[in-house]
Amino acid sequence: SFEYNEEEIDNINYLDKFGTSNNGIKELFDVIQTKDKEKFLNDLINKFDSSIENFKIINNEPQCKISNSNDYRKINEFGDGLKHYISIICAVFACENGQLFIDEIDNGIHYSQLEKLWEIIFTISKEVNCQVFATTHSKEMINAYAKVSQKLQDEDISFIELGKNKDNEVKANVYDKEMFLYELNQNHE
Repeated sequence: SFEYNEEEIDNINYLDKFGTSNNGIKELFDVIQTKDKEKFLNDLINKFDSSIENFKIINNEPQCKISNSNDYRKINEFGDGLKHYISIICAVFACENGQLFIDEIDNGIHYSQLEKLWEIIFTISKEVNCQVFATTHSKEMINAYAKVSQKLQDEDISFIELGKNKDNEVKANVYDKEMFLYELNQNHE
């Protein structure tokens, strides 16, 4: 017999492939401020881009302060990657005891930052009890996910591969960590 346990989750958020709007970042940053995580966020941003010293909302606009300067610049001047990165970090905190869905998680993020992003997601999501679902087409992002899960010895992961069968039906293959790592080592597309 099939048993279904319905559990309502109130705290669900979705980020599209570009992160969120400036207004969305502003709302997510409110959570960062409430949790007193501004310094933590600024440290992560500085590791992403060492020319950025500080992140604030000024005149209702997300802005970053450039190192060795008193100038703040609008976040849009830094490219989509930084905006997406900040959106993801803030959204994980904002989804405490909830779920976060991220479409094309790697969009705009330089390949050298992928492992760091996964490490941040793994760490913060555990801290705030947030289940993260992310999509990607990037083999580099999948490899980074695997490396970080092994580095952090995180067994509580799964990988879902979507594809069409010969009848053109979408099917999902769900892999636990062991099977995922095995399949990844087979160098399939």
